Amino acid sequence: MNIAEQSSKQNQDSIVVRHINESDDQELRRLVSFPMTTRGLMLSFQREPSYFQAGKVIYTHIQGAVIEDKTRGKLVGCYSSGFRPCYVNGSITPLRYTGDLRLDPQVRGKSLLKYLMPNLRETLQSPNFSQIIIFDDNHAARRAIQTGRLDFDYYDEGLIETLTLTGFKHSAFPSHLQNSASDLDLKQVDRCVAEEKYIPLMNDFVKRMATRFNFVPAYDFHELEQHNAYFHGLALHDFQLYFYQDQLVGMFALWNQSSFKQSKVLDYSKKIQFFRPVYNLWATLNGRIQLPKKGDSFKYHILHSLLCEPEQLALHERMLRDAFQLSKQRGINAITFTLTHKDPRQQLNQFYKGDLLIGMHGFITFDQDPRVQFDPIRIPFLEAGRI
Repeated sequence: MNIAEQSSKQNQDSIVVRHINESDDQELRRLVSFPMTTRGLMLSFQREPSYFQAGKVIYTHIQGAVIEDKTRGKLVGCYSSGFRPCYVNGSITPLRYTGDLRLDPQVRGKSLLKYLMPNLRETLQSPNFSQIIIFDDNHAARRAIQTGRLDFDYYDEGLIETLTLTGFKHSAFPSHLQNSASDLDLKQVDRCVAEEKYIPLMNDFVKRMATRFNFVPAYDFHELEQHNAYFHGLALHDFQLYFYQDQLVGMFALWNQSSFKQSKVLDYSKKIQFFRPVYNLWATLNGRIQLPKKGDSFKYHILHSLLCEPEQLALHERMLRDAFQLSKQRGINAITFTLTHKDPRQQLNQFYKGDLLIGMHGFITFDQDPRVQFDPIRIPFLEAGRI
């Protein structure tokens, strides 16, 4: 064995892949928060004060793995995975979601991903696939998946859009979309704040929406009253309900996740730092998101369970306008939600101001294409606050 081979073997022997545990919390927060630079902003996506607390709003059962470098005595990589109960083809089943892949910047490009593959293969059991979302600005992950450099197969389901809405380009619902036969008479639609007496209706409504959407989380809103960790940061009074002739037809909640999940600005390029005051004045006048001071985080509400019949575009628009006004009353001038390109409501995004992030939604597996299992008529549904 030559010196190079011996050095490589020693490096391999120092690398250990194992399942995550709660003693890793501090190191996981360090890995997740490594800064990235985009469009002149140095951002840090943080999970303070606890990685696992933030994970419990994504999964009801957390799995995942870490790559530990024994020589350096630190974690150099991780990914998260886990289950949450969802409606799949109308039935409640554990659905796996995988994300938060992170590698230490000092070791990126050194084939660490290959160490994770046996663990991922072991994890992808019952079911043998996982949902995954990759946004367009994650160039490394897109290249790795689309070029087939990893051992698993990726099956694309379609494009998604996450919109951080900061205003409206029109004062009223677009006229060419009015008078749709599927639209309700909004004058007869009443809105109220959710109360305990409405919880059975809310649970039934989600079940009803699962006849139109796939992958809707199988919520039991009684868990809100029990302060379940899956609903951390949410309370029943955060939910707005919409009734038409005594029937629940729409709902959403404003979800402020800043107590456990932050998008912090660490630094600006010199040019952006110089023009930031002018830009923020322009943003205020034109309904755009403002740039926070260095060290501060972006502020926005995530819309939880943004649900109505997918063809009821006017109702969807009204809900967004109500959500935006309620958010501003709470001192936050932005709301965020995710829709797939298969959702008729997505076409309304062109009429809104804000920042749009495009991504691809699909499934990874070491087995056969899982998409054949899913009802093609149902529209994929994704919670912006749980991805």
